[in-house]
Amino acid sequence: MQISKEENLKAFLRKEALNKRGAMAKTGLIKKISKTITENILKSNGYKNAKNIALYYPVKNEIDITGILCSEKNFFFPKCIDCDMVFCKANSIDLFEKGCFNIPEPKGNPIDPEILDIIYIPALMANGKKYRLGYGKGFYDKFFKKNKIKAKKVIVIASEFINNKFIEDEFDYRCDEIMTEIC
Repeated sequence: MQISKEENLKAFLRKEALNKRGAMAKTGLIKKISKTITENILKSNGYKNAKNIALYYPVKNEIDITGILCSEKNFFFPKCIDCDMVFCKANSIDLFEKGCFNIPEPKGNPIDPEILDIIYIPALMANGKKYRLGYGKGFYDKFFKKNKIKAKKVIVIASEFINNKFIEDEFDYRCDEIMTEIC
């Protein structure tokens, strides 16, 4: 199997983003950006109007927006079951267990994704057309295509990682919005 130039570029960009994010975390910048993005989300109409919100557990120095957890809304986190991503209810990350790829996951049962109003999605990079570059396993892209999600899909990322270095392909799924520290 031959690897295309686009796949090689994406692999290079993933490594570059992880290294850059790691350096930013060491200086405390990721924590600062996470706080600002969390504040921006809390002020946004998308969050205010949503009842059922999908989040992610931050790993590998991802932007941490778990500060939006509150008792007035329902929160759902991803869980991998048989190589498929599903969402399970969890209004606290205290009871998570190690799951696929050693990422903490909720213990609950999968919900019908049709109930979700907004989905906040981590990324390594995003381009100006609102496509994201993830870790390369395609969990979110497959989930969106399989379930025909109606919820608003929001990429959560530091503004520094938005660029047009990568070109989306037929496997990538376009999101609705990008949320950064500068909105």
